[in-house]
Amino acid sequence: MLYWFKIQANKSARVILSPHFTSSEVLDIIHCYWKRYLKLIPDVPSLPTIGGTLMIHLAAMSTGFHQELRARGKSEETTTQLFYEIAWKIYQKMGSFCWWLAGWSNRSSYVKLLRATKLFRAFPFNSPAYRWKDVEVENNVVGFDCLKCSVAEYFQTKGLSRFCVNTWCALDFPLAEIWDARLERTGSIAGGASKCDFRWVTKPKKNI
Repeated sequence: MLYWFKIQANKSARVILSPHFTSSEVLDIIHCYWKRYLKLIPDVPSLPTIGGTLMIHLAAMSTGFHQELRARGKSEETTTQLFYEIAWKIYQKMGSFCWWLAGWSNRSSYVKLLRATKLFRAFPFNSPAYRWKDVEVENNVVGFDCLKCSVAEYFQTKGLSRFCVNTWCALDFPLAEIWDARLERTGSIAGGASKCDFRWVTKPKKNI
């Protein structure tokens, strides 16, 4: 499965990076960030589940990409924005597929949203790499807290917590739009909070 992500990342990188680099530079960036990732592998924590292992290796790949663009003189802001755009192309595919699975039968918007979030929490964001706690919320809101995030912990060891907040964490907000919802979150573990509080608010159906 990591190979699939590599293919998708390379395809997305070609599209997003092309306005900023020559074709040969784009290919070299793709080659070099992967080499950086391979060097990072010995320090990647070993996790007991496929989902957790996949996510932590994607975090290492993200780190390699960040290192490569910064080494080429791109600012932190530009590096973050370029990575965000690349990552969103991939995350959008994951989220859309999950949303399709959640709606295999006729369901209300709330039930479909509940099912989609449960699917993501079952894979790839599953325990023990992630620890979740359901909370009581208002009607038509899906609410839970993330009490442990191995990806946030990994980025912290690399001094990239802010990068994590502005990329990995930030992707959940446009994901909510795909899921016909609005995400409300006051803080994240990567941002220094004790938990990530997810409140997915179902959007009311529009009258036709």
